[in-house]
Amino acid sequence: MVSYMPRVVDSELSAALASAGAVVLRGARAVGKSETARRKAKSELRLDGDSPRAVLARSQPSTALAGDQPRLLDEWQVAWGLWNQVKHAVDDEPGPGRFILTGSALPDDDPLRHSGAGRFRRLLMRTMTLAESGDSTGAVTLTDILAGSVDLQESRTDFQRLVSRLVKGGWPGWIRDGEVAARGRIEAYLDDITEVEFPQVAGTRRDPRRFLAFLEAFAAVTAQPAPFAAITRRMNEASALTFGPMAVPELFDMAARLFLVEDLPAWPPKLRSKTTALQTPKRHFTDPSLAAWLLRANSDRLIREPETTGFLFESQVVHDLRVYAQALGWRGVFHFRDTKGRDEIDVVAETDAGDWIGIEVKLGMNAVDGAARSLLRVSSGIARPPAALVVVTPTGIAHRRDDAVLVVPLTVLGPG
Repeated sequence: MVSYMPRVVDSELSAALASAGAVVLRGARAVGKSETARRKAKSELRLDGDSPRAVLARSQPSTALAGDQPRLLDEWQVAWGLWNQVKHAVDDEPGPGRFILTGSALPDDDPLRHSGAGRFRRLLMRTMTLAESGDSTGAVTLTDILAGSVDLQESRTDFQRLVSRLVKGGWPGWIRDGEVAARGRIEAYLDDITEVEFPQVAGTRRDPRRFLAFLEAFAAVTAQPAPFAAITRRMNEASALTFGPMAVPELFDMAARLFLVEDLPAWPPKLRSKTTALQTPKRHFTDPSLAAWLLRANSDRLIREPETTGFLFESQVVHDLRVYAQALGWRGVFHFRDTKGRDEIDVVAETDAGDWIGIEVKLGMNAVDGAARSLLRVSSGIARPPAALVVVTPTGIAHRRDDAVLVVPLTVLGPG
């Protein structure tokens, strides 16, 4: 068994427990929510188990609340009515750090379920970043980049290892497995999601084959701004099933409720920009390894197909930036494309104060010059000047170019 590896979200969970009566730790199955929550909890009840307490709590949810606090209520969504019971308990005895709720699926909207506003803090937990898994030194942080203080820092991870990491993913339960074993675990994971969890969320009359067809088509457009119509065309071309125009929006909603997908929204240079709604988000899985398996790509195949590797690498960059930006309390991570589709920036990380970092993602060092020129040109047309411009590469040495553009390997990027 892999011993617990510290996570970026650990400090976020501590801060949330200090300020709210209940904290909801959400995320895909197998990202490590339960293990992380156990480090803070003093008692626990697994609601999806078959213990007498769990069975009773599913019919009488108020019985789940008794125990030392913070009390972990794992997979809370399987006990109908538990949310409101926690809300009432927090109302009756106000105070921080009373409950931690973890869940890997969002239940249907229930008009009788309170929103939790003012009582609950919500945290999204993702798979492990390269820094968390030890595949990045973590020597350069977003705070460093924002301040422009990036020293020479050399990667300790070679390209082959990085590509294998894209295939294996950041799943803590098998982070130390070899690539073949990890791919087998991902296959079983997706089988279980498709055959068991999808019907639980979508309804038993839903055909799992349709969900799998959606996931395979989604994998083919990873890190691309693909509209639903384009995904529908891919599904109809690759499957013997027929999909109408409403199929993909519904299947996407199910995948989002299972925390399998996480779109990268368009970035509005102004808070009240009207152009954002016209922009298609870039499509991403919660971990690039899901796309790699659905494309049936191992590391040897990806080494031979750099274009596909580039999209998966960009997805990993977005993933890690999201984790680090969330921990810093930043506004978020986005992509930028002008209304004519000619000028774009792969990733934009923005602070809550409105400072922003423009980031281009490139697989090879021979593309850095062009990426730097593009960043300088596109950013010059945006009213708010960037705090920093960065080209992210897989490996190499972090440094500042003569044109002030930073080059930062993902394998030296870390939290902070």
